[in-house]
Amino acid sequence: MLPPAFRESAAGCVLLCTQASLDSITILSPPVKGLRNYRIEVTAPRLAGSLKISLGPGSGTIRIDTAGPVRMDIRTWRKMSLHVEAGTTISSARLVCDNADITVGKDGLWSDEILVQSNDQHGIVDLTDMSILNRHRRKIHIADHVWIGRRTVIMPDVSIGTGAILGTAAVLTSDMPAHTVFGGVPARQLRDNVSWSRSPAGPSAGEMQYLQSHDEPPEPDPTQGIAQHLAPRGR
Repeated sequence: MLPPAFRESAAGCVLLCTQASLDSITILSPPVKGLRNYRIEVTAPRLAGSLKISLGPGSGTIRIDTAGPVRMDIRTWRKMSLHVEAGTTISSARLVCDNADITVGKDGLWSDEILVQSNDQHGIVDLTDMSILNRHRRKIHIADHVWIGRRTVIMPDVSIGTGAILGTAAVLTSDMPAHTVFGGVPARQLRDNVSWSRSPAGPSAGEMQYLQSHDEPPEPDPTQGIAQHLAPRGR
């Protein structure tokens, strides 16, 4: 699947998928020297949509559990990992996976022209000692049942909680709690105690699990009172 010039450098790469999904997957490699050692697994019997995966020098794992439809442009570099769970649909998104770990939960709804930027990709130099300030590994975590709006940008080291909504053209630079709406540049919280459904008529039975879990109060800890009773009193 790679041009002949890059087959030797990608000899350590493995692609696991069904024959039915193979036509939906394109593997590319930028003209940069360096070994590629990636494991790519598409677990659905038939993937709807398209995956374009550009393998830069590095190593890591890509696991796609959703059957789609998805349209993803995945670009790998250095050591990385990406996991997209079942039921998530993506109209179009570019995911830059560079020295970072990206996890995407179940039943997400992504619009189009979305950018997930997991790292800076270039060094930021401290001129006092010429050290690189941004060489550390990064991460992005997107929980279950998250709706990501059109033309949004998700920056490194952020987490999006279950059932959250990221509004159109927002640039996310901080964590989003579960069941909130964020919007703007940089994105900020606009509302809480909300979620969403694919149908404008209301949530399906499957979606209710993500809404009901928010309504239920946490179970009381039966040992808390005992611990307080047994704790030594201050003098």
